[in-house]
This record gives sequence, structure tokens and C-alpha cells, in this order.
Amino acid sequence: MPIVKIKHINDNVTFGMWKIEEKEDYLQKHVRLSKQERAEYKRIQNVKRKKEWLGARAALLEVCKSLKIKYKGTVKDENNKPHLKGLPWHISISHSFPYAIALINKNEPCGVDIEKAKPALFHVSKRFLNDRELNEIPRNPGNLCAAWAAKEVLFKIYGRQKISFKENLLLSPFDLKPQGNIIGQIKLEMGTRDYILEYFQLEDFVVIYSTA
Repeated sequence: MPIVKIKHINDNVTFGMWKIEEKEDYLQKHVRLSKQERAEYKRIQNVKRKKEWLGARAALLEVCKSLKIKYKGTVKDENNKPHLKGLPWHISISHSFPYAIALINKNEPCGVDIEKAKPALFHVSKRFLNDRELNEIPRNPGNLCAAWAAKEVLFKIYGRQKISFKENLLLSPFDLKPQGNIIGQIKLEMGTRDYILEYFQLEDFVVIYSTA
């Protein structure tokens, strides 16, 4: 049996995590795929990538079960953002082998991300952190991993393709702990909004999700 973690964060937000230990065939039979998903799944060639893709939907299925709603698969909009088929609630999914995670928010756009700390982030940090963030956030593998994941969460909340990670998706200073929160901000011409992003460390991974 898979290791599944479900956390009801508040009345509107539920988080789920699935540890991928099953064969591809099991995962394929476990989740119900929409027509759009079946077409997307067929285009994936790498077996590990297929298992991650299915694992994310297995995690989403378990969150739906915990909320006592029927899971009918997902569909993507014109911005490649996934939505629950037949339901108006907001979702976000992410995966990094062997973990897959999912988030459901009944009221607002949401984001979730899981990343593994990698030395390569030192070389690309200037691409997603602005000068203030580079000066205020201690540059070590854990912090850079969390910063990248946090900005991915903000990007998923925003839900559109064209946005600057450096100018529009902003982070307050932080220093990574085993668990905690990061204050993120989406800054647009029409206004700015702050988000509390909860996180926890899991082995070599950082998991971050929105709570609003």
C-alpha cells in the first residue's frame, strides 16, 4: 500500500501527499483519467516521469476522497493550469520522485510545489531572485530550493504564463527551518497581494503550499 498523508489545513484547504512505490500499471488502474489526461499521458515516454505524473493524480484522488467528493480527473485551461473536472474548486499538483503532492482550495487559486535541493540552483539563482532577495536570503542549497519552490507556488496561484519571477513574484527574507512559513507576494499593475506559504522539509526535499 502507498504511504499517503492527508492534512486538512483549514475549512477550505486540504493537502495530500503520495509516496510512489507502485508499478506504473497499478497507478494507471488506480486513477481515473479524463480524455485530455489520457492523451497527455500517452505523450510521456519516460517510465519514471509517467509514475510521477500518475502519482500526482493519485494524491489528488486521495484528497478528493477525504473531502467525500467524486474524482473525475482533471482538465487544463488555455494557460495549462489544471482544474478538477466537473467541480469549481481550485487545485494544484506537483511531483519529484518518489513523492507526489496535491492541494485543493474550495475558494481561491492555490499553489503547491515540491523540490529537491540541488547545487545547480547556485548558478541560476539570479534568474529567479531579484537583487534585494539575493542580499536578504542566505544563499545555501536549502534556502535557494525553498525560494524556487515558493516562487513556483506563487506562479501557480497567478495561473497565467507571462509573469516575471524577479519583478512580480516576491519573497520576504527567510532562513529555512524544518518547518515554517514564507511570506510571498504577487505584485501586478492592478495591485499587490501577500500570501502565507507554509513549508516543511522532507528528507532532501522542500514542500511548500499556499494556505489562503
